[in-house]
Amino acid sequence: MCCWPFVDVVLEDPPPPLKVEAAEEEKKEYTLVSDKPNLIGPAPVAPPAYQPFVGPYYAGHPLPEPAKVWLGSTKAEVDAQNAALAQSVGAYQPIQLVPAAATTSQQFYCRELDGSYTLRTTTDIETSCQPGVWQTAKTGYPYFVRSKPA
Repeated sequence: MCCWPFVDVVLEDPPPPLKVEAAEEEKKEYTLVSDKPNLIGPAPVAPPAYQPFVGPYYAGHPLPEPAKVWLGSTKAEVDAQNAALAQSVGAYQPIQLVPAAATTSQQFYCRELDGSYTLRTTTDIETSCQPGVWQTAKTGYPYFVRSKPA
């Protein structure tokens, strides 16, 4: 046998049917929702936009004078002024840049006169490797290039 037989078993008696009095049903009145008046009211309206207080201006009272409009220099004029100022203070003169946060014992590569590279401290470069210039490699690290003394 593949399945157990199932039998409907009722353990309790079904509930008795509700007795509705016919007189009460006749007394009830039903209305559609659409028949009721709109008790909610109209849709809310946003308040008017804020208008700042302008002042006590009344009819016949003089209005304040409009702001003075001043047109400044154009971009080309400002660029020309900046270039002239830079020329006068020597901003276009080449200067030697030295690594800013280097300690006296920090080591940097130094390209020697024969083209080889050695590691030297900042103090050694500044005292015994002059003349020369600081340069920056493509990868971003600074190194010193020695040149022949004049």
